[in-house]
Amino acid sequence: MQDSIIGHQQIVEQLQQTVASDRIAGAYLFVGPIGVGKETVARYFAQLICCQQNTQPPTVCGTCLACRKVDSGNHPDLQFIRPEGSLLRIGQIRALQKQIIYEPLEASRKVYILTDVQRMNPEAENCLLKTLEEPPASSVLILLTSNIQALLPTTRSRCQILQFHPMLTQELAEVLTDRFSVAPEQATALAIASGGAIGKALTQLEKGNGFTEEVPEILKETDSLAAFRLAEDLKDNPEILDDLVTWYRDLLFLQQGAPTELITHIYSLEELRSVVPRYSRLRIQQAIQTIFNTKSLIENTNTNATLALEVMCLKLLK
Repeated sequence: MQDSIIGHQQIVEQLQQTVASDRIAGAYLFVGPIGVGKETVARYFAQLICCQQNTQPPTVCGTCLACRKVDSGNHPDLQFIRPEGSLLRIGQIRALQKQIIYEPLEASRKVYILTDVQRMNPEAENCLLKTLEEPPASSVLILLTSNIQALLPTTRSRCQILQFHPMLTQELAEVLTDRFSVAPEQATALAIASGGAIGKALTQLEKGNGFTEEVPEILKETDSLAAFRLAEDLKDNPEILDDLVTWYRDLLFLQQGAPTELITHIYSLEELRSVVPRYSRLRIQQAIQTIFNTKSLIENTNTNATLALEVMCLKLLK
């Protein structure tokens, strides 16, 4: 299992030491970009807790019955809780609270992994706080988020926070080349396009040849009335804003006649070239700034995300 973790060695060692000293916290908050490896490490941590081999320091054997159950998703003391549609709902948290009070069936602790917790509605988060305040000693809650600012300060303060960082472009490109037999130039393009997130890079790789991308509709759309529809598409995936910046940056590079080596979305080069004449340099720069401003509003204030995205799309289509 540890072999499937690429990067994050310091975090892995910290979790191993935590299990070795039996100082496992009641709640953890794994923070980092989408696709960076938070869920892979969370599953490894669960396997570390459940593994039946008593090695020192603790490692995951991968062969005992408990490890195999975690791998297959059938361990009775491990549960993943994911958003239903676009939200993590209060009903899911209440169901967790009914289960968590019981002792584990096979492992030393019950492990609950909650993904995309930035999608909790206020009622669900307030409900979860009751459990975070006094989690049962025989349980571990692992919360995963790509946007820590979307959570209440009280939620954050009740968790041990582990920060996950993307890999350097060159480092990820080397991993893709050495471990997944990707051609060097393609590996570099994937590493750049994924922002150093190994999960994103591998997801693209699994989509056939992994290098075909559609130019976002907002770059090609000319009707400002489409702003509300486009904002609706972005509402459930605000992390796309980071990716959107890379498309506008490519337009800026192309307009300035920069070498194609600087283009992130190199496999959409011809379509990008057909879009460039619609944009002035000033408009592209303003678009990039608008996206950054909107991202900051959503992450750092209580601004209504849908409204902020609608205003952003109207400005981009102006």
